[in-house]
Amino acid sequence: MNILHLDSNHPKLIASLEEQGHTNIIDYNSPYEEVLKKIGDINGIILRSRIPIEKVLMDKAPGLNFIARVGVGMENIDIDYAMAKGIKLFSAKGGNSNAVGEHTLGMLLSLTKKIVKSHTEIHQNIWKREENRGVELSGKTVVIIGYGNTGQAFAKKLQGFDVQVLFYDILEKQPQYSNVKKASLTEIQEQADI
Repeated sequence: MNILHLDSNHPKLIASLEEQGHTNIIDYNSPYEEVLKKIGDINGIILRSRIPIEKVLMDKAPGLNFIARVGVGMENIDIDYAMAKGIKLFSAKGGNSNAVGEHTLGMLLSLTKKIVKSHTEIHQNIWKREENRGVELSGKTVVIIGYGNTGQAFAKKLQGFDVQVLFYDILEKQPQYSNVKKASLTEIQEQADI
């Protein structure tokens, strides 16, 4: 199987595919138009986000069996068209959800505690204690729009902060934690503190 790598990947992935008898074609730099010219005999594509995988490209690769996205979403792939053509789709669902949950919590704390503003002012020899006093999360209602892997990871991180978490998702999801409830968009708008 000829596998085109359009973005950098872990060397173990490439080595493993070679061990299984596949041919890896590495092309991390060609523009879209050049990729179109060399896609004809490709059976698989592995990428991040550099090139959009849409109808024109898929039609130029009649033997394309799969598209693998080294990332969470598939926003750069025409999913409906790929599925209609019988092309299998893979992504790294949940791959970075813990890291994003932690980062989101860090950003939330930075905002509510005014850390960046205070830090900047202190370096300018400005001390505004009362103006830079943050707010506590305890007792607040935090809203999460989208309760997939990342939303759930963020909700998990919020468990120790004595907050109520409301989430909205277009899919039927169930809360995993006692401080988390599903809510409508109207309920969220009425109750959200953060």
